Amino acid sequence: MKLVFLFLFIFSLPLSRSNPWILTKEMDGIKIYSRHSEISKFDDIKTEANFPGNIKQLSEILMDVPRYVEWAYATKSAEVVRKISNSELIYYSEINVPWPSSNRDFYSRCKLITGHVPGSFKIVAESIKNYGPEKKGVVRIPLSKGIWEVTTLSDKMIHVEYILELDPGGVVPAWLLNLFSTKGPMETFISLKKKMQMLNR
Repeated sequence: MKLVFLFLFIFSLPLSRSNPWILTKEMDGIKIYSRHSEISKFDDIKTEANFPGNIKQLSEILMDVPRYVEWAYATKSAEVVRKISNSELIYYSEINVPWPSSNRDFYSRCKLITGHVPGSFKIVAESIKNYGPEKKGVVRIPLSKGIWEVTTLSDKMIHVEYILELDPGGVVPAWLLNLFSTKGPMETFISLKKKMQMLNR
């Protein structure tokens, strides 16, 4: 499911807990898992890794929506459409999808949650149905929920976990799903890791 991680971002239906995660790829300390979803015909994806730095640095990156194009794999555009508070917003994003499939887009409500565990934060981003105009030739994603769970390991290291449930909508050929199931998550986490490394040289 290459599409799975792309839609970044990103989202609040309860995540399935009854099916086990299966490790599908591991590289450079980044692990990608999949499991059968109980609410979508497409598998859930989990990506996790340790990054240098602290939770404040990463939370600022994840809440800086317009710069998603710099690190979120295949993101064509991302913009804030409504700022609800300093920790909650609604944003729009369009995802590049290889021809002959059509690009996807979504509106998402994104909320930063802190204080539930010391030295940690959570970001929940959930697609909003029937929000905003649809673009001609672009498929609106009917379901997308992502949860970032970030915890402090030491004063110089954090652990990052991202879970995504997705139904990309439209016709999605198997080759495209297979392409996106590992490449999208891996490339996104590699880019994020590089950003954190640059901040902590």
